[in-house]
Amino acid sequence: MGKCDKELIIKLLCEFLASFFVQFIGCTLTEETVLGISLPTTGSFPYAMSWGGSVLAATQAFRIVSGAHINPCISIASMILENVGILDGMLYILMQLIGSALGFGLSFGIFYDSKFKNKKFCCTAITLDPWWKAILLEFYMTGAWVFAMCASWHESNEMMLESISLRIGLVVVAATYVGANFTRSCMSPFRSLWPAIAAGEYKHIYVYVAVPPLTAILLAVAWRFLYLQGKSETVKPEGGGD
Repeated sequence: MGKCDKELIIKLLCEFLASFFVQFIGCTLTEETVLGISLPTTGSFPYAMSWGGSVLAATQAFRIVSGAHINPCISIASMILENVGILDGMLYILMQLIGSALGFGLSFGIFYDSKFKNKKFCCTAITLDPWWKAILLEFYMTGAWVFAMCASWHESNEMMLESISLRIGLVVVAATYVGANFTRSCMSPFRSLWPAIAAGEYKHIYVYVAVPPLTAILLAVAWRFLYLQGKSETVKPEGGGD
């Protein structure tokens, strides 16, 4: 096995672990089976800190190896910006799919108890009226994460790598806080997919599964062809950057 293959395997393992960690911690810390208090009582800030804090920790741990995409939307944006190849990006997404499934499964297996009122463990739900406003909200929240990652990949951030995990984490905290009481802040299709399957609850699932990836495609294309004027993020100015 060549050196490049070993490096790819390590990166894929990191994406698996990062996705597993975020889904497990996020579902575990935000369910009333653990907190003992439901989301409307605790408020949206603890919810935002649970998911955003887990993203911050995973980014800090795995960014230097795999880039800590965690979210398939980030991998889609990275492929469009040519930071990762198409095949590598698809493998990243596969690892995120598996990691998030096992992370949810472990949290569900340990903490779910039917005696609690919450029968839909870790599920996302739309409370906005009319429901289509959730599309705009998920677009905004996912876009914040995607744009934050696009900015972190830009060469202007090469000298500020130490703070990137903190900045990405805080963006996710803020975005999650905005939507916590309206959509429970998905931003990643896998975050909502597995809880929906476990609960058999598919109402508005298309919003959670379709809107974040479409957002990533639209905003990554806009970033590359409007802001970078067609260049990939890996392309430096002629003569190199300072």
